[in-house]
Amino acid sequence: MRADGREDRPGTGGDRKVAFVLSGGGNRGAMEVGVLMVLLEHGIRPHILVGTSVGAINAAAIAADPTVEGARWLESLWQRVTKMDVIPNSQVSMIWRLIKGEGLFPNQRLRDYLEAQFPPGVRTFGDLKKAELYITAADIRNMGLYVFGEDPSESILDAMMASSALPFFLSPWRYRGREFVDGAVVSDLPMRVAVNKGATEIYAIDAGARRLARWKRVGILRSIGRILDTVATQQVLDELEWVGRISHIDVHYIRVDGFEGVRTWDFENTAEMIERGREVGLEHLRLHGVA
Repeated sequence: MRADGREDRPGTGGDRKVAFVLSGGGNRGAMEVGVLMVLLEHGIRPHILVGTSVGAINAAAIAADPTVEGARWLESLWQRVTKMDVIPNSQVSMIWRLIKGEGLFPNQRLRDYLEAQFPPGVRTFGDLKKAELYITAADIRNMGLYVFGEDPSESILDAMMASSALPFFLSPWRYRGREFVDGAVVSDLPMRVAVNKGATEIYAIDAGARRLARWKRVGILRSIGRILDTVATQQVLDELEWVGRISHIDVHYIRVDGFEGVRTWDFENTAEMIERGREVGLEHLRLHGVA
């Protein structure tokens, strides 16, 4: 169903090509899940998914099964995940890793968790048959945007790890002779990628914290967080301005706010975050006469 209420499923709408673009945001990715569920429940299904950081993980899951059932499966994963599933809790290890010039946390636990949860038989981008998937990361060599998925032989798992390697917190991810960090460093809501892949209608779900006005205390971690928030916010504004100048593309910008005080690795509020995403998604569709 189109945003104007008319029925128009992927593959039957002429040149219409729907894309879901998902931002980063750590545990706030749970709010993206709520929005995704609402869109799929109202018959809005993607031809293309583009994600960065935690949005890359959500996008990959939906690309494997872009249905309401697929969204419910993703919701169940979010409901079960804990900090210890993805991040070890050892201050001694953290100090030692900083001394060695690495990220605060090792990547391996997150990698093992994602590998264990991902559907069997889906390992490379070429294995995806129901939707196109593109995952963005920052190439350290030139700090430019790298788009995984253009080469069907690339590993989806390695793409997710590259896109979520948040500087200072997780070490850069090495793959095929390159080093990558979190895609949000160069584009936190990569709508341009969707446009370049032929999207004519974009649902851009922005779950980034955007806490600029609320950063009051100082400290190295908070300073890094403020810098990242500032860069990401400006990138989103630039993307929206750029895509807004393209007359033939319909853009649905869905900003999900709330839970700004929750730490990035705190999963105690997952159910409430998913529900918040549902509320925002439903309100957006109501405003456009769909829900």
